[in-house]
Amino acid sequence: MRDTALVAGLAALQAATAYAATTSYCPVSGQICFRWGVPEAAASTGSGSVYIQIRAKASYQWVGLGIGDHMNGADMFVMYADGAGNVTLSTRRGLNHVMPVYKTNAGVELLAGSGEMNGQMVANVKCSSCSKLALGSSNAWLSAWKHGRSLASTDLDAQIGYHDGNALFSVDFSKATILSDQNPFAGGDDNAGDSTSGSGSGSAPGGGVVVVVQDDPIQTLMYAHGIVMAVVFVLGYPIGAILMSLLGRWAIHAGWQLVTFLAMWAGFGVGYTLARRTDLFFKQCHSQLGIILVCLVSLQPLLGYLHHRHYLRNKQRGIVSYLHIWYGRSLIILGMINGGLGLQLAGLSVDNHAFIVVYCVVVAVVAAAYIACVLLKMWRTGRKAAPAGSPRDSKMHRAVFATTQP
Repeated sequence: MRDTALVAGLAALQAATAYAATTSYCPVSGQICFRWGVPEAAASTGSGSVYIQIRAKASYQWVGLGIGDHMNGADMFVMYADGAGNVTLSTRRGLNHVMPVYKTNAGVELLAGSGEMNGQMVANVKCSSCSKLALGSSNAWLSAWKHGRSLASTDLDAQIGYHDGNALFSVDFSKATILSDQNPFAGGDDNAGDSTSGSGSGSAPGGGVVVVVQDDPIQTLMYAHGIVMAVVFVLGYPIGAILMSLLGRWAIHAGWQLVTFLAMWAGFGVGYTLARRTDLFFKQCHSQLGIILVCLVSLQPLLGYLHHRHYLRNKQRGIVSYLHIWYGRSLIILGMINGGLGLQLAGLSVDNHAFIVVYCVVVAVVAAAYIACVLLKMWRTGRKAAPAGSPRDSKMHRAVFATTQP
């Protein structure tokens, strides 16, 4: 009995010693923590296994950790609950800023101590095939996470929603060495590492050095492009058309649309930069339709000018007038559709519905306002119809062929 207790005590001491030598970083203090350990032999030779722990509150739908400083090509470990008290560890390959896809990795093993416990999800991972890592020096990492209802899935290729937050940082493995090539997290304190710093800084109880990179330029470009182009096609161009229907002032209409036109090209420039950096330029539907769309919109100022000249000469609309109007309406609709494709490309699923709901609500409100303005204009024009009894000047005829000042 005494010998058994002694052996157990020595084993616990050895595990605790190994655990204390690991280094950690908590991007969300007390909620999400990552921990690394590199066996001394692997650190000295530059090849071997690395041990990783991913720990998060059970209120998170998924948490991912990736090797590299950008999504494209990153080797990722994505953890989510399996619905039976355990966790699923999905090895994935990053594809720019869209959902990473499952990629089998025989050198990755889920170790003892993994699962759901004490309101937390834990994945203890051994990676013997992480050849991208410099085991004796600093390495770049990226992470992302999402709150939400448990996926409750054992599917390694399960659909995951767009992340709520992310972090970029580097870890100095020379300060994360452990004595032996065995699981350093077995028997470790469930709350170890929870006291490390949150976003913007990092600390390492095991003596490791964590340098956090605070800005993600790709994400900044993505948000800038999405916001500008959404404002242009969902608000800018429709409001310009509404102003024409309500006020009938061509100068106000032209000035507003010109500012929106310039904003569109600014948004396109940001999108072009983003597509080049992520290697998505003209390679999928959103960027292809977007390029075609801005080129088609570039014809609209010319059509507007021709419409204005025709009206000044003839005091009524002509073919070019209706071409300008319906061509513009079609482009606005295409722009709104392409905005939805952009949300899809960014990885926004139904699970992460906030962006989609806001976008759809604004589109619906603007569409309703535009239709209301058109109907109001038709009604006003109908009231100015010729005396009753004239078929050609009936309200119905006027409603269909109503004319508007340019």
